[in-house]
Amino acid sequence: MPEENKLPDSILIAHVTVHLLSGDSFELLPFESAEDVKSKVNDLMESWAKSGFLLRGRYIYPWHQVRRIEVTSVEELSRQESEQQLIDWEINDQFRLQQGFWKTKKQRENKEEQKESSGGPPHAG
Repeated sequence: MPEENKLPDSILIAHVTVHLLSGDSFELLPFESAEDVKSKVNDLMESWAKSGFLLRGRYIYPWHQVRRIEVTSVEELSRQESEQQLIDWEINDQFRLQQGFWKTKKQRENKEEQKESSGGPPHAG
């Protein structure tokens, strides 16, 4: 009797940090694979190197601004744990990106308010 294709019980998760020349750094969403997480990370690095840009959320980083990309840890989780972790990471990542958007929007609004109070265009009267 042939053996069925059974999914592996565990998943390898690689956590990756991008370090920029400016000194800033950020984490990418984790890479996951049942058997070879290293090749997943390498494949993505090669495709980014070919494009010349690193995309993250609403930001585009030219490769010349990236100092290094570091795999900070690799862990093995059960399939169920990995699915929940990935959902949590995506929610947290989306939240951080939204907070960054609102922070930027608020700063712009504050600058516009300062311009208006410090001598905006004269009112016609």
